[in-house]
Amino acid sequence: MTFEELLEKEKTRIETYVKYRVSDRTDREDLLQEIFLQAFEKFETLRNRDSFRFWIMAIARNRVNDYYREQAREKYLPLDDEIPSVSINRSVNETVRETLRALPEHERKLLYLCYWEGYTQKQIAEILKIPEGTVKSRLFTAKHDFRQRYPKEEKMKKKMPEYIPDYVITKIDEEPFETEWKELMGWFLIPEEGNHLCYAIYDFPEKKIAEEFELTCSGKAQIHGLQGVKVEAIERSEGKELVRHFIAQLTDTHCRYLAESHMEDGIEKYYTFMDGEAFTNNWGFGPDNIGNEIHLKQKGEIERNGDKVVTKGDQEVMDVTGRYKVSINGKAYDTICLMDIGAYDENTISEQYIDRNGRTILWRRFNKNDDRWLFDGFEKADREKLTHNEKLTVNGQTVYHWYDCITDYIL
Repeated sequence: MTFEELLEKEKTRIETYVKYRVSDRTDREDLLQEIFLQAFEKFETLRNRDSFRFWIMAIARNRVNDYYREQAREKYLPLDDEIPSVSINRSVNETVRETLRALPEHERKLLYLCYWEGYTQKQIAEILKIPEGTVKSRLFTAKHDFRQRYPKEEKMKKKMPEYIPDYVITKIDEEPFETEWKELMGWFLIPEEGNHLCYAIYDFPEKKIAEEFELTCSGKAQIHGLQGVKVEAIERSEGKELVRHFIAQLTDTHCRYLAESHMEDGIEKYYTFMDGEAFTNNWGFGPDNIGNEIHLKQKGEIERNGDKVVTKGDQEVMDVTGRYKVSINGKAYDTICLMDIGAYDENTISEQYIDRNGRTILWRRFNKNDDRWLFDGFEKADREKLTHNEKLTVNGQTVYHWYDCITDYIL
């Protein structure tokens, strides 16, 4: 096959890879041109045409790595006594900031460059102009000193209640506030190292627990050159326990999935953002799967008046629709309501009540009464029972309340 024929087969894969690695559109387009040109010029050196995919991916990977090395030489953000609260790969919580402030300056710099900027030891050596071996030994000491100073808290696993606590949702006639929402879409966990969360699904009208989930960020992970965190998710239902894994990434603007695994015929199968629709149809969100926006504010794309909801323009949209007080489990929360009208799944409507800390207080799912959303043998009798639950009218169509989710954040 000719170079053009082989490139046509792999072009989308290369473009997807570069889109995930490089956020600046102009730089991204320049890099793609450079990658394709370099591959064309070196094509005659490729002896085995069957290896074209891996060969051109290696060219793309090396060129993107060169791009970031060039960026590193031009930009170095030193650390002083005030640790930046916004970073590239993860946010810095107050406990981490306090622990870092307790370290010597040279250790703070090393940890920042390694864990926040994501530079390799070789790149750090170039930035600081010290031998790579010195970087390695100093990083070992810095990590040890950080662990020694970091508060050690015993993580208590909170068993979710058998029945969801009664709640009352009251509209507040004030403008919705803005907040930073860093949770993984649909799983409520903030994907940062060390975070742990339990949540449960409660079917209505019984209000009884149907499934329980325990999620833990078990450490850093990298896939196709992108850095994120590995998430272990334990699902418990009807006496059975399943374990699956995700790789998720939190940036200063978005939160997204990079990979997921699930059991199929006794085999744990992995899918990543490089697998196209097989991944993005289930786990992708936003243009080019950029993820869900962290900064939440009302955009005016959904109009809600009581139980009547109308979208403006796009029929599939996510937006803040108002401000509400949610009273649950003996506490009252000032929240905004984030409505998803088919943005994540075309047959799903949800209400997500989020507090000022960007944490979900209550998540409620609604469905249309048709066959498009039936799965796992959902019986007709159960569907008929659903029609007696709370109703909303969305763009003139009736949808029915199905189930709720709460997390141990409110317990």
